[in-house]
Amino acid sequence: MRIDLTVRSVTDIDYESLLQNGKSVFLFDFDNTINLWKSSEIPDKVLDIFEYLKSKGATVVIVSNGKPRKLNCEVQVIWRAMKPLVWKVKIKLKELLQDKEKVVVIGDQLFTDVLFGNLLGAFTIKVDPLDTRREFLSTKILRLFERLVFKFQRKSGERC
Repeated sequence: MRIDLTVRSVTDIDYESLLQNGKSVFLFDFDNTINLWKSSEIPDKVLDIFEYLKSKGATVVIVSNGKPRKLNCEVQVIWRAMKPLVWKVKIKLKELLQDKEKVVVIGDQLFTDVLFGNLLGAFTIKVDPLDTRREFLSTKILRLFERLVFKFQRKSGERC
């Protein structure tokens, strides 16, 4: 599995550099990437990022496996996306995903967000989860496997 960039938070990403390198479609995970699990609010600092990207002509989409909820922002959202499967997102974003070199996937989970990005052929950015104490049970289980992968990776000197 390939991770192109690892950062602590969505606020630590150099969006200007990504834009200069031709990236123009940004697919963000929501739960534990943008805000806490089950939250309905996008923090102001993330709203500022969205506005900045849109002002530069980029497209911002939230792609979440979570249940639908009303957010405090007018941005396209694909709820219950079924990541890492790509078919639902490919159907809804067919035009935007034609040039894979322009697509960035940003999320906190290796086996959903990063794998999803890899299957799309996108540039992948893994962020640290905001809070791992309150999560869906299956997410907690996947995080155990994620830690094992990273531990093995460190021992073998490989990168994901």
